[in-house]
Amino acid sequence: MALTHQRGAALLMVLLAMALVSMMLTSLALQSQRDITRLQLQQQETQARFYAHGAEIIAQRALTDIAVRRAALWWQTLAGQPLDYPTDEGTLRLVVEDQRRCFNINTLAAEEPELAQRQLLYWLANRTDTRMDDLTPGEFVARLTDWVDSNNIAREGGMDGADYARLDPPRLSADTAMRDISELNWLAPLDTGRYRRFEALCTLPDSRPWRLNLNSVGADELPLLDALFVGEVDRAVLATLIKARPPGGYPSLDAVREVFGDDADWLDTYSNRITLTPDYLALHIRITLDGTPYYFYRQLLAEGTSAFQPLQPAARVQILNRRNGYFAPQATLFSSTAVEPF
Repeated sequence: MALTHQRGAALLMVLLAMALVSMMLTSLALQSQRDITRLQLQQQETQARFYAHGAEIIAQRALTDIAVRRAALWWQTLAGQPLDYPTDEGTLRLVVEDQRRCFNINTLAAEEPELAQRQLLYWLANRTDTRMDDLTPGEFVARLTDWVDSNNIAREGGMDGADYARLDPPRLSADTAMRDISELNWLAPLDTGRYRRFEALCTLPDSRPWRLNLNSVGADELPLLDALFVGEVDRAVLATLIKARPPGGYPSLDAVREVFGDDADWLDTYSNRITLTPDYLALHIRITLDGTPYYFYRQLLAEGTSAFQPLQPAARVQILNRRNGYFAPQATLFSSTAVEPF
């Protein structure tokens, strides 16, 4: 009887040992699988970073190569036409965004702040989307200007300095140039989704007055072009400028003048508000490897360019900002049909 109990105990110990070994082997197998997956993802991420660097090189070449400047595809790309490049294990889609197609918030504290405030107020008062977070256009402009100017004095309808410290959550106004459009969310009243409703606004490290690139603005940016001149140029004239633009863009200011002949006196007065040459550019890069998407953002500055000589290449290109894992707020940014790359 005792021998039977001993055999039973030994059998239980063997079964327990086998169960423990089985659990350990399963755990080791799962851990090994996780390690393999992690290494694969790290390899893919490294590969995606190399591809993103390649996209940077493509953009730099396009900005400094005179042959690319003379191609109609270049100007279509600046207007938001995506470029697709095949890779060994997926695709690379590059969207080049000319940042002279939006209102630069930092001009509110630049060389001509009063003009910039009037331009933004005009655009807000005439936009079709009336969602202003319980703020009037005047209050929005005042609070935005207080946020980026260097003093701590609140203007009428605005808030500055200690005004924000009394809010919930307490905070301080930046009182310096805005670096990211998401800072719009911190204006009072606090709104975590505000910046997504103002896609026509952007932030550039530029202290000059606001300008738009006449070679890249589209029909959707006509309200911005109208606000650029604060309604002092007939909107039909501005629509004609966009519609009559050649596929390769306007090569000079004289080419713009020829569209209207003797009726282009307004161009002599306001030509300093437009440009024909891209300088600030954003690269939105989506790389898909084995079905996994990777997003990258780059901000470039083309230096040594002339505002009215768009066919002349840039002397050099400076990369101002790099962000990895970035997802563009525009839902349609990567949805357009691509064209053949350069």
